[in-house]
Amino acid sequence: MSNSLKPTAQPAIVLFGLSAIGKPRAGTFKGTEVAAARKAAIKLGLTVIELADPSGRALAAKIPTGRIGGSVDGLVPFVSKDIYEQIKALGDQQQKNGKTATVQIRLPVSWDDIKVGDRVLAQDTDPEDGWWQVTVIEAKGDLFKLRWPTSGRGRPFQKHRSMLGLICPGEIKEPVKPDPREAVAEPAVYPAHWSVIGLNQIVLAKEDGPIEQWWEAKTVKLDKDMFTLEWRDHPELPPIVRPRSALGLVHPTPKVR
Repeated sequence: MSNSLKPTAQPAIVLFGLSAIGKPRAGTFKGTEVAAARKAAIKLGLTVIELADPSGRALAAKIPTGRIGGSVDGLVPFVSKDIYEQIKALGDQQQKNGKTATVQIRLPVSWDDIKVGDRVLAQDTDPEDGWWQVTVIEAKGDLFKLRWPTSGRGRPFQKHRSMLGLICPGEIKEPVKPDPREAVAEPAVYPAHWSVIGLNQIVLAKEDGPIEQWWEAKTVKLDKDMFTLEWRDHPELPPIVRPRSALGLVHPTPKVR
């Protein structure tokens, strides 16, 4: 009578992305590590794909094993560019088939609601470079350490809570301010919530195209929940139209504007 061997657990997911200096990294996880790995992926802005088919399992053999509880580089070790491109190709194929398991990013509903792992907006060192999506990786009081998600744009940096912009988290639950079509006589202000955005106020709007860059814009017309906006610093450019839920918010009272 022969003894049966206990089957070895196969890698279930792979986390991958670029380091703060643009180096590719990836790691596989299995069994009880999967839940913790998914949480770590949200914090680090990494992408997750499942390894449920033969092509995924074959690729997993080429990817180093990730390690829960280690350093960032230990969690998802550095890999070659060739391996990284193969992982991305698998993720793209899964996305076409509707099977991809990309990380769900949390969007805070207010500045007091910002937590580690959240996606917010921030400016780089030059305000003329616009606003970009960033991931919160550390919080100390009102100071947050941020990183550019899955990009080689630069190293982590720090911003005060009031210097961060907010992306609409989805459904706007608070009631819309009555009579928002009436223009206000006061100078343009920064609304504190999406439900109170009215006319002649400054918000953030994402430009058209794949760059994902946001800029300050002034609301000049409102039709139901569709705003016509002018770029604040470039009024010579054509106006744009955005729904309320596609607008970002700048803190009403920042330490520095």
